[in-house]
Amino acid sequence: MKKAMVVLILFACTQAQAQNYFSETSGKLKIGGGYASDFPGLNGYAIIGEYIHALSDNLEGGFGVKRINMSGYPRTASVNEYTKANALDFNLYFLPLSNETGKLRIGAGYSFSFYKTRRSYPVVESQGAEKRTSWPVQDAKGRSAGITLSVEYEYILSPDLSLGAKASFCKAYDHIYYFGPYFSVRL
Repeated sequence: MKKAMVVLILFACTQAQAQNYFSETSGKLKIGGGYASDFPGLNGYAIIGEYIHALSDNLEGGFGVKRINMSGYPRTASVNEYTKANALDFNLYFLPLSNETGKLRIGAGYSFSFYKTRRSYPVVESQGAEKRTSWPVQDAKGRSAGITLSVEYEYILSPDLSLGAKASFCKAYDHIYYFGPYFSVRL
């Protein structure tokens, strides 16, 4: 199912690019940043960049990159836990609202993430009636993939420039929530 979705998005994007090669429509580059949260107590920021291109009047395809950096002390004050991830996103957007002043996009896609994490879980040792708790550090790195869901609104300032806000739920080691502004430039 997951591989089929990625193949479908890639196929749609390449088909649209081939059909629109000689057309007057061009793609947009979106750049932004905002708040990211992994779970309570682990918060930070994400920087996003995405290229989107119209596939039809109410459908757009996009390819994006994200840099996610979150840290905090969710379990104990002695260990600073973190998640650092770089992600590649393939998205397909439906536009239920699109006019001269703005666009509302609802998107679904697939994200490939390369991450580093630091976590700390309690280890309780008991010797008779005495219990001692330690918080050993567990560092990990790896790759993950998962579905991305997003909603965004873009306010069009001119035919070539616009501002917007994006909220998304994505997979980068764990489920990440993101919200932030962006600006968009037509290429």
